[in-house]
Amino acid sequence: MGPRTEPPSRPAFGDFFRDAYQSLVRDVIFAGGDPDEAEDCVSAAMLEVLKRWDTIENPRAYVRRAAVNHMIKNRQRGLQRITERLIERGDVPQESDLDPGLLVWEQQEWVTLLLKSLSPAQRQVLACIVDTFTPQEVAQLLGKTEEAVRQNLCAARKRLARRLDETGHHEPREETR
Repeated sequence: MGPRTEPPSRPAFGDFFRDAYQSLVRDVIFAGGDPDEAEDCVSAAMLEVLKRWDTIENPRAYVRRAAVNHMIKNRQRGLQRITERLIERGDVPQESDLDPGLLVWEQQEWVTLLLKSLSPAQRQVLACIVDTFTPQEVAQLLGKTEEAVRQNLCAARKRLARRLDETGHHEPREETR
């Protein structure tokens, strides 16, 4: 037998990170993540690879799979759960410690997204009701029947209540009639 040759050594983790990072971010974006989410997922996966660097045979395949899995898990867990865990660990300030101007902007964006989930007719009717028009006045203003206004208003309320329930922001109220 001839002399035993050692397999070529793998590059150091730093070299691997520099070579693979951008293409892995693109892979996660291609899998359905947005750019910020993709960077977070690849960073978390790279951290896993670093911890197991000496035991992983194919680091590129491992980190790609781990990054996509991170994206899937983050979507399944939901933002609320992740935020709560970060706050518990002290990684993020409590809402009361945040900039009030930023909170107002975030709330406005959240309300805008909620309203965009409504149909245009539902948004029109809801906007008029918020402006203290009666259903009769809204019907005249929009050229609809009172029944159509009431149906749009009821559908809008139901859709908003469902969306609030989905996000965990809805607090049950007593029915008033």
